[in-house]
Amino acid sequence: MTEVVNIEETETQDDPKGFRVVLAHRDFSLLWSGQLVSNIGTAIASLALMFYAYALTGSAMAMAVLAIAQTLPVVAFAGPIGVYIDRWNRKKIMVASDVVRAVAILLIPLTIYFPSFMPTIYWVYLITFLYATANAWFFPARSASIPNLVEGDELVAANSLSQMTFQVVQLVVPPLGGILVAFLAPNYFLAFAINSAAFVFSAFALRGITTNLIPNRVSDDKESLMAQMKQGARYVIGNSILSFLFVFAMLLAGSSGILNALIMPYLGGELGLGSAQLGLVLSAGAASGALAAVYFSRKKELEKPLYLVTTAGLLAGVAIFALVLAFDLVTVMLSWAMIGAVDVILNIPLTVLMQELVEDELRGRVFALLSVAFTAVQVVGMGIGGVWAEAVGSTGPPMIGAALALAIVSLIGFLVVAKLNLHAGLSKPSDEVPENEEELLVEVPA
Repeated sequence: MTEVVNIEETETQDDPKGFRVVLAHRDFSLLWSGQLVSNIGTAIASLALMFYAYALTGSAMAMAVLAIAQTLPVVAFAGPIGVYIDRWNRKKIMVASDVVRAVAILLIPLTIYFPSFMPTIYWVYLITFLYATANAWFFPARSASIPNLVEGDELVAANSLSQMTFQVVQLVVPPLGGILVAFLAPNYFLAFAINSAAFVFSAFALRGITTNLIPNRVSDDKESLMAQMKQGARYVIGNSILSFLFVFAMLLAGSSGILNALIMPYLGGELGLGSAQLGLVLSAGAASGALAAVYFSRKKELEKPLYLVTTAGLLAGVAIFALVLAFDLVTVMLSWAMIGAVDVILNIPLTVLMQELVEDELRGRVFALLSVAFTAVQVVGMGIGGVWAEAVGSTGPPMIGAALALAIVSLIGFLVVAKLNLHAGLSKPSDEVPENEEELLVEVPA
């Protein structure tokens, strides 16, 4: 008795050399090295920004406003930005974004010396808004560029490496960064200066990319911005899988906004964790996220990726609920570890699907539109979280509400994927057995 084995299928599922393969591409390695260094700087500066702003106000609402300032530019500008990402050289866009971020982040600790006609925290909001605007240019351009820098069957490994890099930085840097931030209080200038230097390094690394990152365009650039944005929207609406991902992401965004707005007041205020302890919590999430990314890096393809996305949303809800019930540092770390893992499980399939499904000339617009859709609802969630926490005098109830919403939305999403058989839309002609079966099929003794 023999068993027929498809050699082509077995060879495309796993690739233990995933990271080495993508880093062998010189231009991708330049993009990655810039990301690595800038992530290190950002991990330190993010802690400094939270503690700097919280020291100025001590208010949960103020932290919610800061979170809104970090995300509002995406809502305001990402639509038009996506059009230009599909018109202009994406390498130049990323380099310019790094330069702007380097300047903006260096100005934040200097706001205590700014004119006093408005409070210092307002200056922080304004500069944070400028910094976030540069982010709104950089990240869609980077995501749209990755398919040009690696092969199609290396997208999972490339995106897994990006996720792992971020998570490892969060694992290693926050404990040291938390201690550094504690010593650098009250203005934290050196922490922000390190991040500024990291963005400068990233800009120089990106300048070395030789791959042509000017999009392949067939549309008329003389069309209005609105017409070209509508073209991207029609592309999403015309694809059932992209439509599902957009709707699902928007439904998750409200809960994400509540968590982002309240996590600092909850950990620092209600639980009384200091900067060093907060660093340990973040590291726990990073460790689990890095392990998840390493697992995905061995895959050339993701089986049932939409189920991965919906399951991650459900687990995120469970993790947030566990976080609310946490009573000491260990239970907080365990809860955040679960959040770190599911964040990676959600992001890698979502990003890879969009890179595979969207044509190069529309990729910037579609990624930007997803940012708008997700962030617009997330900003609303941040506002709701801040108002809710102020009204009840506690961050617990709004976080429980966020956890329940995540669980319900994810269960509905799972059922929709199954009912509509959305994974059938991912089938490729190459997945079918070739006509010349003799070259690809062998008989293996049972």
